Amino acid sequence: MTRMQLILILLRCAALSIITGAALYLESPLTVDKPRAPMHLTTPSTPIPASYFGIHVHHPSPESWPQIPATEWRLWDSAGTVWYDLEPRQGQWDFSQLDRDVAMAEEHHVGLLLTLGQSPPWASSRPKDPPAWRLGGPAPPTSEEDWKSYVRRVAVRYQGRIHAYEVWNEANLTEFYTGTPEQLVALARDAYGIIHNVDPQALVVSPAITGAYGVSWFRHYLELGGGQYADVIGYHFYASPEPPEASIATILHVREAMRTYGLENKPLWNTETGYSITSNFGAVNPATGSLSRVVSQPEALGYVMRDYLVNWASGVSRLYWYDWDGNGMGLGDNQGKQKKIPAYGYAIISQWLVGATMKRCDRDNDGTWICELTRDHRTEWIVWNEERAGTVTLSASWQVTEIDSMSQSGSITGQKLRPGADISYSPLPSLIR
Repeated sequence: MTRMQLILILLRCAALSIITGAALYLESPLTVDKPRAPMHLTTPSTPIPASYFGIHVHHPSPESWPQIPATEWRLWDSAGTVWYDLEPRQGQWDFSQLDRDVAMAEEHHVGLLLTLGQSPPWASSRPKDPPAWRLGGPAPPTSEEDWKSYVRRVAVRYQGRIHAYEVWNEANLTEFYTGTPEQLVALARDAYGIIHNVDPQALVVSPAITGAYGVSWFRHYLELGGGQYADVIGYHFYASPEPPEASIATILHVREAMRTYGLENKPLWNTETGYSITSNFGAVNPATGSLSRVVSQPEALGYVMRDYLVNWASGVSRLYWYDWDGNGMGLGDNQGKQKKIPAYGYAIISQWLVGATMKRCDRDNDGTWICELTRDHRTEWIVWNEERAGTVTLSASWQVTEIDSMSQSGSITGQKLRPGADISYSPLPSLIR
């Protein structure tokens, strides 16, 4: 699967010069053998909404609907939803699958983000371009009018039912887009005008760029004026094969670019991220015969939780996990009919975060993170370490009485605390309250 190859590109966490003055409340007794730069993230001042939690579903059915509290659904890698499926021949439309997806989203009270693009061969400017799925798909259309007709037809049909539209997927990768940034700005301009004319309440998301290596492409797109044709800035903050914290550097670089081009007040969405998940480490990639980096289900349990924590702390206001029912990358097994262990992490971190305000999120030089939350006039803390387990002594200033710890099977264990108690931490986040 091409997605598997993409996420295995190393995204190294760059050194950051960030304010580090905020003191952490824990004192670790561990001997530090791998010092890190302390980090303080300036967290959003707004409560965390349920809409922060998104998912990808590829084979939706009553039997395989996600068993997690996802409230947003991105339609990508989904059969029957891109342009070459909807209009396989000029003027001949097939909305059967997309109609079913929209109806299912409404049944489950889930918002929809539809990714536009992937030209059908008859409209493609290079109909024999190597495809992500079909020949010609990555190339922009030959005729601007064909593109406008497609966008208008979709927006009219799903007015008030599809809530957001994303203009193309991972345009910095030739697997998905072989046009120029200038051509993509023109496509985004057309889509922005048509969608807002047809459905003023719908949001238009900028073309999704992926990876740390995509930041220069993204900056060039903004330099050409592409940001003015978006209500939301979209990006894919994949960290794989590194832990979730490696995505922070890329998020901050993207936010810096947004400020440079006057877009700092627009929401930033991570419209796709995830990991290859298996019960074993070091599985052989059948496409290459090489050893691929995958994460075990217990490790992925912590990665899901930590990705949602550090993305919000870094300024991302929506994250669509990739995915629910995609086999190796899915949180669900058997095409989504059963939950994998990491799905419990998705549900628990949603429970811990939704409705809370994150006041701070800091890392010390031992790799221990503390995120402080407020909810209903009380304070809570989420604690984890990037790679090791240990114990810490609670500060007397913390007025807490219990800790909820996650086991490697995804279950939660509650424990009462006394003042000055020692608590355990690990790469699986714990909630102290």
